[in-house]
Amino acid sequence: MLMALTSKAYRKALFKRLSGFSVAAELPAGGRAEQRLLHAMFLVLGRLAKMDGRVTQEEIDYANQIMQRMALVGEKRRQAISAYDQGKYPDAGLSESVALAAKVIGRRSALAKLFLQIQCEAAHLKGNLRLKDKMLLRDVAEQLGYSKSEFLAIASATQSAHYQRFDANPRAEFLKSEGRSFLHNAYCVLQLEPGVEDGEIRRAYLRMMSRYHPDKLASTDASEDALKQAQENAMAIRSAYEALCGIRKLRA
Repeated sequence: MLMALTSKAYRKALFKRLSGFSVAAELPAGGRAEQRLLHAMFLVLGRLAKMDGRVTQEEIDYANQIMQRMALVGEKRRQAISAYDQGKYPDAGLSESVALAAKVIGRRSALAKLFLQIQCEAAHLKGNLRLKDKMLLRDVAEQLGYSKSEFLAIASATQSAHYQRFDANPRAEFLKSEGRSFLHNAYCVLQLEPGVEDGEIRRAYLRMMSRYHPDKLASTDASEDALKQAQENAMAIRSAYEALCGIRKLRA
C-alpha cells in the first residue's frame, strides 16, 4: 500500500505519456513500482512477439516506441530490452510479473487498462488475434482484474483502433493544421514522436507504406473511391517522410 501511494505521481505522469495525452510529461522517480511495471510490460511484449516463432521489425519498432513513451534511457532501457528478450521463453515467470505490476498500478485502474490495450495492440501487429495470443492476453487481463467478456471487449476495441488509426486516412491527418505545425503533422502521419532517432523514421515510413500502399487493393474488388483514397494516403505518407528527411538532412 505504501509503495502504491508513493508512486502515485509517477503513475499519473506515465499514464499521460502512454495514452498520448501528454507525451512530454515529466516522469518523477517511480522506484519499485517503475521496476515492476517496466519488467511486466516488456516481458509480455517479448512473449507476444515470439509467440509464432519469429519477431518482426514492426514488433521491435513498437517495443521501442513504448520505451520512448516510458522515457526509458540508459540502464532502464537495457532492463527493458532484457525483459523483452527474457519474455521470449516460456519459463520467464510472466504471470507472476504481471501480478506484481498489478499490485502497484491497481487492478482495473486506468493504467491497468492501458497496459492491456498496449499488449492487445502489439498482438494485432501480425493481424487478427490467434488462439495462443488470446489465451496469453486473457491470463494477463485476469491478473489485471478483468473478466473474459471485458477482455474481449477491450481487445475488440483495440483492434478497431488499430485498423482505423488516424481515421484510416493519413492524408487527413497530414492536412490538419489547427493548433499544430506542418512538421508535427508529419510525425503524426508516421506514428512517431518528435524525439525519435533518425533510423526510426525510415522504418516507420516503410511500415506505413506497407500498410496503406494502393497495390494492396489491386487484387481486390475495391471501389474507385477506395483506390483514390489509398493513393492519397500513400502520397501523404511519402510527403511526411520527405518533410522529416529534409528537416533532419537525411537521404530519402
